[in-house]
Amino acid sequence: MSLPSVLINIAIAALTVVAWLKLVFAGEADSRNLSQRGVASLKYFTVLSNLLSCVVSAIYVVYALATPGPVAPWLLALKLMAAASVMLTFLTVTLFLGPTKGWANMYRGGNFWMHLVLPLLAVADCCFFVPVGTLPFGATFLSLVPTFLYGVGYIYAYVTHRHLPNIGEYDFYGFFAWGARGFIVVATLMFVFTWGSAAGMWFASGLLHTAASV
Repeated sequence: MSLPSVLINIAIAALTVVAWLKLVFAGEADSRNLSQRGVASLKYFTVLSNLLSCVVSAIYVVYALATPGPVAPWLLALKLMAAASVMLTFLTVTLFLGPTKGWANMYRGGNFWMHLVLPLLAVADCCFFVPVGTLPFGATFLSLVPTFLYGVGYIYAYVTHRHLPNIGEYDFYGFFAWGARGFIVVATLMFVFTWGSAAGMWFASGLLHTAASV
């Protein structure tokens, strides 16, 4: 493991904790910037994906300090999965939430770190330092697991509360605004973005590490 990678992962773990605590204790309950105070913030994929990345980065640092030699494949797969998850957050904000809810709202407070800085750090780490490109190509499909599990929970919450007048609290991303067919389109795009991010990082990492070994 390289020293820059270890430092990046320490930064990811530390900054994620700080950003989340900022949301928990000082955040605003504001639907415009998709923010909730306290544990209610855990309903957002932004928070969950960044916390996943935080945990994986912490494991990575401990592994780096305790185990000399190459990174274990299971840890590479986790790194790729976590990076693809936060990259989905970045792309969703860039392509959908930013234009519809306002860029200033999306980059306010702790969301500035979770929507922009931390995803870019995770992706840079996987592309330039962590040899995720040495994994079998099939490992890129594991990146879909967090998105799939979150989607199941999101659908369940919406379906079981759709009769309530405050249904917007359960479709806080607005994915059902265009009905079930619209949601299917959005969900398909989410899977494509997630897997595409993982495949892109896998390819870039493999290319760079192959070039470095020549």
